[in-house]
Amino acid sequence: MQNLLKQYENHQVDGATQNMLNKPAKDDTGFNEGHEEFLKMLIAKLESGELETHNPNTLYNHAIYDQLSEKEQEKASLTAINLMSTIRQIESIWKLDQTATFQIQNLVETVFQMKSKFEKEYGDVYII
Repeated sequence: MQNLLKQYENHQVDGATQNMLNKPAKDDTGFNEGHEEFLKMLIAKLESGELETHNPNTLYNHAIYDQLSEKEQEKASLTAINLMSTIRQIESIWKLDQTATFQIQNLVETVFQMKSKFEKEYGDVYII
């Protein structure tokens, strides 16, 4: 193993290969049903400023959130922090290349599932 590492320690990857490696793999089949519309809605809320990724308070549907108990609001806040972290990743990747990459699809599915699981138990707490 040491010989192999030593053999390639000064190896330089050519620019064309590096550019190819930097591009996310695209999925020509596109999004799962409903996920593309969910992504469009999410991006529209981010671009309009309605949703701010560093302010979880912008994620709440206050008509529902404000009626939750303190303990339920704490759970909603923890979920919101996780949602916003994933939404920030989506936003960053989407700005690079607005296509249905495997990574974008996985992140959209993650947000969709996190939100759905929480709202199944506590109601329509989030604006997404």
